[in-house]
Amino acid sequence: MTEKNKIWDQIKSGFKTGLPSAEFKTWLSRASLKEISARQAVIEVPNKFIAHWLQENYADQIQTLFKDHLQTVPEVVFTCADPSDKIETQTGEDVKDRDLRPAHGIDTLTTFADFVTANSNRLAYTSALSVANRPASDYNPLYIYSAFSLGKTHILNGIGNLVLQNHPTANIMYRSADQFLSEFSSTTDSQEPNRFWEREEGPDFFLLDDIHLLAGNRKVQTELLALCSSFLDSSRQLVVAAACPPAKIRNLLPQLRSRLEWGLIAEIHPPGQRTKVKIIKKMAKDEKLVLPDDVAFFLANTADDMNTLLEHIRRLKSHFFSHKTPIEISTAELMVKLAHPSNRIDINHIQDITAKYFNISVEDMLSSKRERPFSYPRQVAMYLSKKLTPASLKQIGSAFGNKHHSTIIYAQNRIQQDKAKNERISKDIDKIQKLLF
Repeated sequence: MTEKNKIWDQIKSGFKTGLPSAEFKTWLSRASLKEISARQAVIEVPNKFIAHWLQENYADQIQTLFKDHLQTVPEVVFTCADPSDKIETQTGEDVKDRDLRPAHGIDTLTTFADFVTANSNRLAYTSALSVANRPASDYNPLYIYSAFSLGKTHILNGIGNLVLQNHPTANIMYRSADQFLSEFSSTTDSQEPNRFWEREEGPDFFLLDDIHLLAGNRKVQTELLALCSSFLDSSRQLVVAAACPPAKIRNLLPQLRSRLEWGLIAEIHPPGQRTKVKIIKKMAKDEKLVLPDDVAFFLANTADDMNTLLEHIRRLKSHFFSHKTPIEISTAELMVKLAHPSNRIDINHIQDITAKYFNISVEDMLSSKRERPFSYPRQVAMYLSKKLTPASLKQIGSAFGNKHHSTIIYAQNRIQQDKAKNERISKDIDKIQKLLF
C-alpha cells in the first residue's frame, strides 16, 4: 500500500466512525485521494454533484483530519473522475445478479405486528394495509407524512413485509432517500441514468422514504418524476413517506408535486397520552424490562417522538441492570433529567459559556475559521448542545451558522472519542458543564 493510500484510508476511517453508514456510503465510499502535498489535497469523486456536496458539507472535517495525520492543513480540492474510467470492476455474472434482482431493502424485523395503532395513525395504517393487500387498486400513490420518529418508516417496512408474506416472490423494493440518491449520483453528465424501474425485471411495488430530502437536487427530482410517471401509468404501486405534505416541500418540481398528490395523502399525528403509554409498555417488554404503570405514565409526558422514549427506556434498563433495584418514578425523573438537564440550558447559553471559557468571542466560535483555537471550542459547544438539549441535529446546525447535520454528528463523535484518550478534553467538558448549571 502506498503512503498516499494509507493516509486516505486513515482519513476515511476517521469519517466512518463519525457518520451513519448510509451517509458514508453515499458520499465518501467511492472517493479517492489523487494527489497530496503540504499545500493541497486533491480528492477524486465520481461526479460533479458529489464533488459539490462534499465541498459544501465535509471540506472542513476532511481538512481537520488531514491536519491530525499530516500536521499540515492542505487546501482540499474535489475533482471528478473521467467518465470513461471504470470505477468498479465486476464479472458479467456479478453485474447480472446486481442488475436483474436488486435487494429489496426491506427490514424484515419491522412488521405491522409490532405497530401500535391509534387514532393518531389510523388513516395511515389502514391505507397501508389496503395497498399491501390490493396493490395499485385503491390508493396510488400512497403518501404518508409526519414529524420525525412517529412511525413512517415502520409503516413502509410493514407494507413490504406484508406484501412478501402474501406473495414471497413479489418484486418489491424499499429505498431511503440517500439510497435513491446514491443510485444516480454515480451517473456522469454524459451518461444516461440507470433507471432500474424501466428494466424488465424492475420492481412492481416501490417504497421510498424521506422524499423531502431529495428536493434540493433538480436532476434527481427529474428522475423521480420519471419513476412516478412510469409507475402510475403502468398501474404499479408507489408508496412515499416524507416529513410534510407535497405542497410544503420547498423547491419541489411542480410536475412531481402534482404526481405525488394524485393518490391518498395520510398524516401521522403525534400520539396521545394513552397511545404513548401503550407504546412505552411495548418498548419496555421488547427490552425485557418490567416497567410500573406510574413510570410509563410519567415517561409518556416527557416526549412525543418514539426515539426519545426508547432512549429513556434504555437508560432505565441500564440503570436497572447496574443497580438491581426496582424502577420508580424518582429513577425515571433522574434519567430524564440527565438526558435534558434543565430548561434553561439552551444552545445560546452553551455557546456563550463555552466561548467565555476558551476566551474567544461567540462570533469567532460560530465562524468557519479552521484553526484549533476556534474549531475545538466549536466542536465542544456542538457536543454539549447535542448532549444537554433536546434540539435536533438540524436545529443545532442552524444555531451554528447553518452547518450541515453531518458536521454536528462528526463533532459529537470526535469529542466523545477524544475524551477517552485525552484527559484535558474531559476536564474542559466537566468545567464547562459546571459553569452551565
